[in-house]
Amino acid sequence: MSFEALQKEVATWPDAQLRQFQAYLVSLRHQRDEETMSKLSAKLDDRDSSRWISLEDAEKRLDLAGA
Repeated sequence: MSFEALQKEVATWPDAQLRQFQAYLVSLRHQRDEETMSKLSAKLDDRDSSRWISLEDAEKRLDLAGA
């Protein structure tokens, strides 16, 4: 189903069904945010120093030294 078709379908739903769908979408968004934050936290907590570079090296690689 295309996004446009989904929009047209949802536009025909009664308010109670819309509220239920909205709650589902909010829940889905929070779940994805939690998964993303969990992955980011795992990367930040990784103590393997070979995966990290210094702030100075990062600035050089990103060409931010003179910014």
